[in-house]
Amino acid sequence: MFQSPPRTEPFKTGVLPAGENRLELPGYGLPIDYIPVKMNVYGVQNKSLFPTSLDDRDIQKGYADQPVQTLREIKMLKFMEYLTDRPRWFEEIFDPDIADQWKKEALESDCDITPNMADWIIDELCFKAKIYERTGALCLYNGDVVKSDIAVPESLRHRLTDAVRRMPTISGDPIDPHAIPFGSSKQRDVIPVAMYPLVFGRSRILPDRLLSLDDALDAIKQGETIPCPESGGLTREDMAWRVAARSDLKIKPFSTEFQLLPCEASLGDDGKWRVSTYINNLHPVENKNLYLLFDEYINCMIPLWNSCLTPMKDMLHSRARIEYHDVKYHPMPKEVVATRPQPSQGETDYEYSLRLDEWRARNCRVVQPDCDRFRPWALPSWMMQHIPQDQPYPVRIEQACDINQEYGERGLQLIFRLMKIELNPGDDAFESDWHVEGQLNEHICAISVYVFDSDNIKSHPVRIRQIAETGYLAHVRHDPGDSLWLKQVFGLERGQPSVQVVGEMDCTPGRNLVFPSTLQHKVLPWALDDPSKSGHASILMTYLIDPNIRIISTANVPPQRADWTPEARELCDYHDTVDKLPPEMQDRMLDRKDGFPFTVQESVCFRDKMVEERINFTKYQRVAFESNLVFP
Repeated sequence: MFQSPPRTEPFKTGVLPAGENRLELPGYGLPIDYIPVKMNVYGVQNKSLFPTSLDDRDIQKGYADQPVQTLREIKMLKFMEYLTDRPRWFEEIFDPDIADQWKKEALESDCDITPNMADWIIDELCFKAKIYERTGALCLYNGDVVKSDIAVPESLRHRLTDAVRRMPTISGDPIDPHAIPFGSSKQRDVIPVAMYPLVFGRSRILPDRLLSLDDALDAIKQGETIPCPESGGLTREDMAWRVAARSDLKIKPFSTEFQLLPCEASLGDDGKWRVSTYINNLHPVENKNLYLLFDEYINCMIPLWNSCLTPMKDMLHSRARIEYHDVKYHPMPKEVVATRPQPSQGETDYEYSLRLDEWRARNCRVVQPDCDRFRPWALPSWMMQHIPQDQPYPVRIEQACDINQEYGERGLQLIFRLMKIELNPGDDAFESDWHVEGQLNEHICAISVYVFDSDNIKSHPVRIRQIAETGYLAHVRHDPGDSLWLKQVFGLERGQPSVQVVGEMDCTPGRNLVFPSTLQHKVLPWALDDPSKSGHASILMTYLIDPNIRIISTANVPPQRADWTPEARELCDYHDTVDKLPPEMQDRMLDRKDGFPFTVQESVCFRDKMVEERINFTKYQRVAFESNLVFP
């Protein structure tokens, strides 16, 4: 089976180094583009971060690549996605009658599935059903993309729904939803990520201690102003030529103005994770019940994050299901061969080659590859004891990510975003464009999407695309100058980006989806089920910061909201909201000094500037994602 090529710089993980200074962080005491390194067995210092397609250097080195997949394999994935959308698929797959019925469905579907492919589908789902029952994580797409309908219990979903329904909302960030999914007129934020961010040169940071959840409010107005860091990171000279050649792109992967603020999560002696610092824009006292619900949610997500991060650690994890080595075409009928174009008088060789290519594209049909028998590429260590002694082929143990073991001492950093989508009859559909969350200095390595409440909203898909590792295509035997097989077998074209759309998954209520930052995703249109009535959906998005690095968090930055101060609480007894008072009166009555803490009006200005910066970064990232071209 095809596999991703081993990295020339092996990935290394480790627990919190002894003596690591948690008060020196990228952008404060360390360069904004600081990258942790670890020494390998050969004494060479290597980068110790999970790969990400946010970093053009990872794209160029192939660290964000996935094995190139045939169109037939992508159709297999589509059918497996269809089967695993069924509520009890992981139990029904072991019923021989049901499995035979599903094979029949596969063969009769429009997915061009052969008997070998149908057998593979059932065998692979039997294998993954055992993993799903143990971990709650189903991985079909390389990366890995994780889907789960059982990770979060229904009781937690209902309690989360009840808690959020009683919370106030604010309007979503007013930007183009096709540029970056930060918001639209149909979006209402319960926990906004773009409000009250870290603002270099304005925010305050504690230089000598760390905050906990209990003392966060007492620390408001404390600390020193964080200076603006020097620019760092990528320059145009570091980038792929397709990126560097675009003068319209503003190249600033590391922001020196803003950063989203994650909270900290700690692993207790009882083996449970808990939020240990305040969540930005979620009051730690008034919303304590939601903090407790988030504690439960984090513990539900650990197995899913483990599954998502394993391919970034295990260099031999990803593979393709169908191999392709020799290009062969089906014979053409004589009457079709007779229509082959001949050179015309006065026609250039180039013009003739274009006509010939058009004719071949209309009439030549490649012999499509088929799959072999399913064999798991790697097994979790706990499954090895179930392997029969007369196993006919060798198996390897998966080098799995174990967050509790590898990062329990260090802890996790998480960004929570809670929002509602509200649609009325006649509204345009809400959607996003291709993107990866965050900027480089936020080091987001995985994104979780959880739709926990929905009414009169159609189940909408999230589409996934990957950078395909196309190096092996040079070994496919084909006639010189022939590239028609590329499009017919892989959906790729010579000289075009090596990017493949590999599938889509429905965001149904109660389902968790997790994507690594090596892939791009886009939200397809939300729409009303009954177009004559209004509808809504509530979504919890969780951004997991790469646990191999620490960034500035709410353990370092006290709450920045002026409406959380004791003075604001007293004024609320006399005014509906402090925000409606004139700025000068707010400064005097809230005892604001040096423009701190931030008012809502100031935070909106910061938000707008940060969003503009991220729109520019997203444009750059899309071009970088498509910078590798296909040349077999």
